[in-house]
Amino acid sequence: MDKKAVKTFGKRIAYLEEHWTEKEIFNFTARVNDYLNSLQKQPLMFRKSVRLKHTHIGVVIKQVSLVYHVKPKSQTIVLIAFIDNRQNPNRQNY
Repeated sequence: MDKKAVKTFGKRIAYLEEHWTEKEIFNFTARVNDYLNSLQKQPLMFRKSVRLKHTHIGVVIKQVSLVYHVKPKSQTIVLIAFIDNRQNPNRQNY
């Protein structure tokens, strides 16, 4: 996992802690775990990024997407960032 992915995941959790309940935090982390399990089985299943080669973006929940890179030869997945879908797309630097 890229440092930025760790940082942006932490930001999503911090937002939930500030504005929502423990139940929502649990549901979000469970959803992320399910998403990552699906990703392991089919790394190319989500849409390709138009910005970066071998990079994909998938919606984890309505408000959050995951940007990840798939190394072509090894099919290794590198998580890049958890992005807020409500942000201006032009301001998202991943």
